[in-house]
Amino acid sequence: MTAGGVVVGASQAPPRTIKGQGAPLRIICPTYWYPQHASDTQATYVHDINRHLVRRGHTVTVVTPGHRSLPRLDMFDGVKIVRFPLELPPDLTYGRVAQSRVSWLGKFARVVVMAHYMEAQHRAILNEAGEHGADVIHAHWAIPTGPAAVMAARKLQVPSVITMHGGDVYVNPEQGYDFPTRWYVRPALRWTLRHAGALTAITEDCRQHALRAGAPAERIRLVFNGTDLRRFSPGDNGNRDSRYGPHMIFACRQLFPRKGIRFLLEAAAELKPQFPDLKIVLAGDGFERPELARLAAELGIAADVTFLGWVPNAELPPYYRAAAVSVIPSLEEGFGIPAAEAMGCEVAVVASDAGGLPEVVENGVTGLVVPRGDSKALAQAIGSLLADPQRRRQMGQAGRERALRLFDWDRSAEQFEEIYREVASRISR
Repeated sequence: MTAGGVVVGASQAPPRTIKGQGAPLRIICPTYWYPQHASDTQATYVHDINRHLVRRGHTVTVVTPGHRSLPRLDMFDGVKIVRFPLELPPDLTYGRVAQSRVSWLGKFARVVVMAHYMEAQHRAILNEAGEHGADVIHAHWAIPTGPAAVMAARKLQVPSVITMHGGDVYVNPEQGYDFPTRWYVRPALRWTLRHAGALTAITEDCRQHALRAGAPAERIRLVFNGTDLRRFSPGDNGNRDSRYGPHMIFACRQLFPRKGIRFLLEAAAELKPQFPDLKIVLAGDGFERPELARLAAELGIAADVTFLGWVPNAELPPYYRAAAVSVIPSLEEGFGIPAAEAMGCEVAVVASDAGGLPEVVENGVTGLVVPRGDSKALAQAIGSLLADPQRRRQMGQAGRERALRLFDWDRSAEQFEEIYREVASRISR
């Protein structure tokens, strides 16, 4: 049979039995999106999972496309990176692919590109496994990476696990977010969801979208995203960065429309008369940045908005610690790692009710949750916290406790180990 233009061959290897409890594993991680260097700010959550698996004694090899200017072999934080030469066109890159509109000719071009990627990814997985062996294939994103990963795992007779991050299964036509339902995506996606050894969803909201996309309920496990709570911690309260003043609002976001930063700017303009020293600090970048800068100028708050651009993950904690409130105003969000990062730093969070955010931010306890796309509700929530420092402190402390309980990458890595062995036990029967 075929899926996504790649032929699925018959199994060529006998089933492998995964090593005993606690034994180190050789994990191959196919993904179409991955940091290009140790301080890159892209797809850091995929790398965080891998580096925590390495920290637990496993060997992780990422197999990913890369520009020809990048080295074929690389390593950072103990994670080996193997790149095969392929560069996705701009409209198929993360942040654009799910909501971009293309012509009929463009759609056929996408099919060709996706088939080429899947074939190249499949071949690269098999090459790496053939040379160094593999105990498990753990891929990220059910589409476009999933088909190649499942096919390779079936051929190698090793467990396949696919982590769904939301955008690969999320559907909301009102926001123009229907990528999983498009004719050139749906067949390969459904095949992948039904043939993966196991699927993991980053929130219950993500799991529900996966079910609607055709995933078997018994194959899905909930494994929350997390954060490095050694790094994202309260720090020394007496040494906080004060250059932005006591009413600084921090948002760490990609600057795409679905991240909702325009609503934060509108809320800030509404709050300025009440809090004249209010400042907005934005870490992140994206194609919406020029439009957001224009909006800030039109609202009369350009001097109070700082665009930091991309900030390396290791350099983010001081910004969180300096914030009075951290805001995640998304229209769509699979999980919302910045919410967990802020909570780890004992900072109260104001978030929209998009996607999995209400599962991360406990409304009234670790922060406030407001309707998505509602700048007035956002302003009201932010203003209520700016006016009540004691409540902010209580929410921050509760947030840290919740993050330690639910959103630690070490906990996630341990859950993935359990899933690897569970799928392996089914294969070896």
